[in-house]
Amino acid sequence: MYNRIVVKIGTNLIADAKGLKENFLKDFVRQVTELHKSGREMIIVSSGAIGSGLVRMKMEKRQFTLQEKQAIAAIGQPVLMNRYKEMFKESGITVAQVLLNHDDVKDKGRNMNARNTLLKLIEWGVIPVINENDTVATEEIKFGDNDALAGIVGSLVNADLVAILTSVDGVYDKNPGKYSGAKKIEVIEDIEAVIKEVETDGKTASGTGGMVSKLETARNLNHAGIPLIIANGNLKNVLVRSAQGENTGTLILRKGHRAESKKRWILLTLKAKGSIIVDDGAKKALLDSGKSLLAVGISAVKGKFALGDAVEIEDKAGTRIAKGVVNYSSEDVDLIKGQKKEEIKKVMKDNYYTEVIHRDNLYVYR
Repeated sequence: MYNRIVVKIGTNLIADAKGLKENFLKDFVRQVTELHKSGREMIIVSSGAIGSGLVRMKMEKRQFTLQEKQAIAAIGQPVLMNRYKEMFKESGITVAQVLLNHDDVKDKGRNMNARNTLLKLIEWGVIPVINENDTVATEEIKFGDNDALAGIVGSLVNADLVAILTSVDGVYDKNPGKYSGAKKIEVIEDIEAVIKEVETDGKTASGTGGMVSKLETARNLNHAGIPLIIANGNLKNVLVRSAQGENTGTLILRKGHRAESKKRWILLTLKAKGSIIVDDGAKKALLDSGKSLLAVGISAVKGKFALGDAVEIEDKAGTRIAKGVVNYSSEDVDLIKGQKKEEIKKVMKDNYYTEVIHRDNLYVYR
C-alpha cells in the first residue's frame, strides 16, 4: 500500500544499559530488507548514538553537559552505523549515513541539497540511515528529538508513510498508567482535539514522556498531507504489516491534499519565533479567501522575531490558524498593527512591504 516509507526507531527499542539490542536490531533489519527487496523505498531515522557511546565508554546514565553528550555521541555513532552496515551487508544492501541538524533544513538551499542527496541514494537502491548530528548540535540548531526529525525527513522525501516505532502500543484516550480502562485510539482524524486533551490532562496520551512530541510531529504531517503511524516496535512483523496497510498501532490520517514543497518547508522545518494575533476579519480572509496577512488585521504581537523568521498566526482565542514567514520584525509589526497602507508608508518609509506575510509564504491550517 505504501511505497516510500520513513521509519523511526527510538533509543529504548534499539539499546539498553548493555549496549545495542542485537535481537531487536536483527529483526528490524530483516523487516526493512524484506520491504526493500519487494520494491519499497526505505529511509531509517535511528536513535542510539548516545546509548551506544555510554556503553562503549562504560559510563552510567546521568545528567551530562552538552559537551559531554556531544563527545559521547561522537563515540557511539560509528558503533551504531557499523552494526547497520554489517547487518544489511549480509543481504547485499548498502546503507548510507546521513547526519543532519536544523540549520541543514531551515535554509532553503541546504534543504534542497539534503533532499536531492536522499533522493539520489534512494534511486541507487541505498538505504539512508539518518540521525541528528549530535556532535555539533546546540539547543539553537537541534530538531528537538528524532520524532521531529522523522517528520522533517518525511516531508523532505515526500514520503507515503512515516512510521514511528516505540515501546508503547499507540495513543490512548487517557493515561493507561493511571486509568485501568484506558483504550487505544485506532485511528485519529482530528489530531487537534487529541493534542488538546493530552495537554489539558497534563500527561501524555500513553503515559510516556515522548508521546506529546510524536503527536506534534503527527499534527504537522497531518497538515502536510502525510499519514503517520505510531506502533510498538516489539510487535511481530510490525513494520512489514504497517507497510502493507494494516493498522498495527494508532494511525493518524492525512488531512486533505498533500501540501506543496514550499508550504511543507514552512510547516515542518521552520521553528516559530513568536505569534501574531489577528482580528476576526483577518482570520476570515486567511481561512476563507486565501489572502495575505495585512497589518490592518493584526491586534497584537507575542515574542521577539526578525524579518524572515517564521511565526504562528492565532485568533483572539489563541487558536493557531496559520504559520508563515514575516516581512517585518516583531518591533515593526507592533508599530504598524491595525494600520492601513498609507499610514504604514509614513511609519516605515523605505522599509515598507504591502503584506506582513505574503500568501505564498503562508501555510493555513484547514
